[in-house]
Amino acid sequence: MALRKRKTSSKVTKAETRIAAMDKIDNEKNTIMNYGGEDNPLTTGEMRAQAELCRMLVNEYNFILGEADKKSAEIKQAEEKLGDMFTRVLAGGKSIFGVDSDEVTALGGTKKSERRKTKMIKTIKPTRKNI
Repeated sequence: MALRKRKTSSKVTKAETRIAAMDKIDNEKNTIMNYGGEDNPLTTGEMRAQAELCRMLVNEYNFILGEADKKSAEIKQAEEKLGDMFTRVLAGGKSIFGVDSDEVTALGGTKKSERRKTKMIKTIKPTRKNI
C-alpha cells in the first residue's frame, strides 16, 4: 500500500497537446516558429525539452516515494519485532524474579501487588419478576 499518492503532471499532458499543435504549425509553415520573440526565444524544441524534464522529475519523485514505502514497511516489521521483544523481556523478568519484584518495575512492568483492582459491576439478568 502506498503511503503517498503518486503524482502525474497535468501540465506535461497539456504541454504534449500544445507541442503537437506547434509541430503541426511548424510543418505547415516550413519553418521553426519562435513564440517568444527575439529577446526570449521559445520554440517547439525548447518546449519539448522542458516537458521531458518535468516528466523525468515526476518519474523520479514517484520512484523515491516507492522506495520510501519499502523503507516504511521495513520499519513497521522491525518495530513489531521490537514490541514482541518488550513483551518477552517483561515475561522473562516476571518468571525469573517473580511478579512482585523490584526488577519487574525496573523493566517497565507493574508489581502484582500495586495493580489497581477493578470493581465488578453485577448485572441483573432480566427475569419475569424484574420486568
